Amino acid sequence: MLFSRLCVISLLAAFPLEVSTAGERSFSVSLDDSVELPLPNKNGRLLVLLIDDKSSSLKRANPIDGPFSNDPQPIFGIDHRFEKGTEAVLDDTSDCFPIPPSQLPPGLYRAQARWDGSQSNSDWKREPGNLWSDVVAFEVSASKDAQQIRLVLKHAVKPMELSKSNRVEWFEMRSPLLSQFRGTDVTLRAGVVLPVNYSASRKYAAIYEVPGFGGDHSDAANSRRTNGSGVAASLAENTFRIVLDPEGPNGHTLFADSANNGPCGQALIEELIPAIEAKFPLISEPSARLLRGHSSGGWSTLWLATEYPKVFGACWSSAPDPVDFRRFQKVNIYEQPNFYTDADGKDLPSLRSKDRVQMTIRQESQGEDVLGPNNTSAQQWDSWFAVFGPKSQQGNPAALFDPKSGLIAPAVAESYRAFDIRLRLANQPERFLPIFQKNIRLICGTEDSYYLNEAVSLLAEELNRHPRIPTDRGYLKLVPGDHGSIFANPALQEIPGQMLEHLRSAGHLR
Repeated sequence: MLFSRLCVISLLAAFPLEVSTAGERSFSVSLDDSVELPLPNKNGRLLVLLIDDKSSSLKRANPIDGPFSNDPQPIFGIDHRFEKGTEAVLDDTSDCFPIPPSQLPPGLYRAQARWDGSQSNSDWKREPGNLWSDVVAFEVSASKDAQQIRLVLKHAVKPMELSKSNRVEWFEMRSPLLSQFRGTDVTLRAGVVLPVNYSASRKYAAIYEVPGFGGDHSDAANSRRTNGSGVAASLAENTFRIVLDPEGPNGHTLFADSANNGPCGQALIEELIPAIEAKFPLISEPSARLLRGHSSGGWSTLWLATEYPKVFGACWSSAPDPVDFRRFQKVNIYEQPNFYTDADGKDLPSLRSKDRVQMTIRQESQGEDVLGPNNTSAQQWDSWFAVFGPKSQQGNPAALFDPKSGLIAPAVAESYRAFDIRLRLANQPERFLPIFQKNIRLICGTEDSYYLNEAVSLLAEELNRHPRIPTDRGYLKLVPGDHGSIFANPALQEIPGQMLEHLRSAGHLR
């Protein structure tokens, strides 16, 4: 108890404290005098994010880093355009998750505001010109006096500066295909990690890596390639590691051509890869182009491997986004009427840690709806809407389900069939079965944190319906572990050796 009191005293000392009450409660957000006007965009999404001090897992987190999937916290939002000398007020009339400000339970909270004036990325911290405030601590008591908590936007996101290294080169090019589709200049990006002991006089194979949700090409800066011995060292000496940027205005594009994102796969195949191969000494053969990805990157690599088998020769995918939409995490989108609840009306989970549910689909989706109404948050569900579904009448990604009730839109669900990887295999085995059996290695944990193992199990059932040739090197493995812990599983640790053996068999090793 003494420790808890000391923590509260420390928190109060660190941030300005405003005592609020259980009556009418609002947040006033203004611009600091240091912020230059006009802002780079006319309108933006203004959010106030909170952390309840009762959350033990978020003691060291800042509200601005939300939303928090492992412990959902209150979020309030409005669309707002700032003018000189004006302020915005967020109250019970704002978009609210999970409850309006006046219904906050008594306790101590921390608050921050952020203004997102750009829709170009899933991470607002990558969008120059976006603004945020300092942290303000406030207390909700049991009395009914109204109180307003004041927040001042004074910090601005600066353009990202990628670190310079003699091991990593940053590659960029304008995409004519995507620029024409979106009506604005679109840049394709990649982080190119050079081989260990690189020699421009020889040609190399390439491992094309697709980051998971929230990652981008800057992940190349985290390359652990070092001089040494063993399988990993040999792979690093004989391959380029090319980390792709999957980001777009609607979040992760999965490198699929879609109605909302445009020809993302086509741009990769026809524009980016040829340009990279023109600059670097790469072997321009399918067998020398390997794919590696986890989570959303795992789905991306499966899609690229099956859609472009004449471009990529082998794929290593782990814990992919749903590969069978009869288990879109926990939902059969073709038959179930509601995305939020099961047949008994119980809320379905979206995230688990072992046997404990950390977040429901309802919580995740409704939180996204405050971040960006009408499917504009660029977060996980909205990004899937953008890839798999059509445009809405407003020009945004059409919703698979209603954000309030969870009712599934059957016509939208039907359009998802074109991206259902298991269904494509079932409908066209003559086209896809050889690719799976020869080129695809897929691993998923049996306790995946997002229940992705359920769809992978259905894909395994479909593959097991067909005979296989013993010499084929493709496989599907379900191994113990969750979304993150499977990286310690021997099945994943064997991937570098399998890549090396594939390149050796193809004659690409010295």
